[in-house]
Amino acid sequence: MKKNQLYWMLQIGGWGGLHITSFLAIAFILPFWASVISSLVSVLCAILISHLYRLYAKKRKWKDLKIVKLIPRVFFSSILQGALLAILTFLVAISSVMLLIKLDPNLMDHFTGLSKMEGVDEATLEKLREVNRGIFTPSTLIIMAMSFIGSYSVYFVSWSSIYFAYQFLQKNREVEIEKWKLQATVKDAELSALKSQINPHFIFNSLNNIRSLVVEDAEKARDSITHLSDLLRFSIQFDHYEKVSLEKEMEVVAHYLNLESIQLEDRLRYQFLIDSESKDFVVPPMIIQTLVENAIKHCINNLIQGGEIIVESKKTDSFLNIFVKNTGQLKGPNGSKRKGIGIGNARERLRLLYGDKASLSIENMNEHMVCATVKIPIN
Repeated sequence: MKKNQLYWMLQIGGWGGLHITSFLAIAFILPFWASVISSLVSVLCAILISHLYRLYAKKRKWKDLKIVKLIPRVFFSSILQGALLAILTFLVAISSVMLLIKLDPNLMDHFTGLSKMEGVDEATLEKLREVNRGIFTPSTLIIMAMSFIGSYSVYFVSWSSIYFAYQFLQKNREVEIEKWKLQATVKDAELSALKSQINPHFIFNSLNNIRSLVVEDAEKARDSITHLSDLLRFSIQFDHYEKVSLEKEMEVVAHYLNLESIQLEDRLRYQFLIDSESKDFVVPPMIIQTLVENAIKHCINNLIQGGEIIVESKKTDSFLNIFVKNTGQLKGPNGSKRKGIGIGNARERLRLLYGDKASLSIENMNEHMVCATVKIPIN
C-alpha cells in the first residue's frame, strides 16, 4: 500500500472512529439530526485542519527538529487546532439545534422529555421550559466550548504524536539504509582504488564527509553518494578504454568537484568553458580529473580564502587544447613542486598514446593563477 493511501485511510478511519464516541455522547444532549450533522462536519473539519497542519509542518521541516524544539510547537499548534475545530463544531451544533427548533417549536419539548410528562399544568411546563432554555446561556455555552477545546486539543496532540513518531521511524530507517549504502560503497571503493587513478585518500575522505552528512542533511548525503558511486562506476568502466569522449570525462570531473565541495564548501568555486565543437573528441580517461585534483591539493587547499578552478577546451586545426586554470602559484620553476605521481602518470599515458605529439605543461599565468595545458593531436 502506498504511503498516500495509508495516510488517507488513517485520517478517515481515525477521525471517524473518534467521532463515533463523540456522536454517542452528544446524542444524549442534542437532537438526533443535530448530532449527525455536528459529527459529520466535525470529522470533515478535523481531516481538513490536520491535513493543512501536516502540509505546514512538512514545509517548515518540523520532522528534522530536535524533540526539545518540536514539543512546544506541537503543544501550541494542537491547542490552536483544537480551538478552531471546537468553534466550528460548536457553531454547527448550536445552529443545527436552533434551526430544528425554529422549524418545529415543539421539538424542544420532545427533546427534553417534557412532551412525555402527563398531568402537569401549562404553568409548570413553562417553568421547566425556562430551565431548559437556561442550558444555552452564555456562561453554559462557554463551559461547553472549553470542554470541546480541551477534548479536541488532546485529539490533535495524539495525532501529532503518532505522525511525528512515524516520521522519526522513517528517518531512522533511511539513516540505516544510507549506512548500508556507505558500506557497499566502501567495498566498491576498495576495488576501484586498485584499478583507477583516483586517490584512495580522496575516496575515504569523501566517505567520511558523507557519513557526517547522513544525520545533518540526508538529502545532500544521498546526492553525494550518487556522485561518488557514479565517479567509481566511471573509473571502473574507463579501465577498459584507452580513450573516452571529452563530454564523458567532464561528467567525471563534475562528480569529483561536487564531492570536494562537501569539505571545501564555498572555498571551492569552479566553472566549465567547454567548446561545443570539442565535446565529442576523445581524451585519455581521468586525465582532466587528475589535473583538477592536483590543483586542489597543491593550491586551493593551501589558500585560506580558497580559490577557483576553470576547465576550458578549445579546438584548433591540429590539436584539442585543454586548460585547467586555478587560483594559486607554482612553488618552484616549471612546476617542480607540483610533479606528483598523478602528473607523472598523466604525462606517461599521453606519451604512450600519442608519442611526442601530445604534451602536458604547468605554468604560472600571472601573479594569481596557474594553468595546466594539455595538447592532444586530433588525428
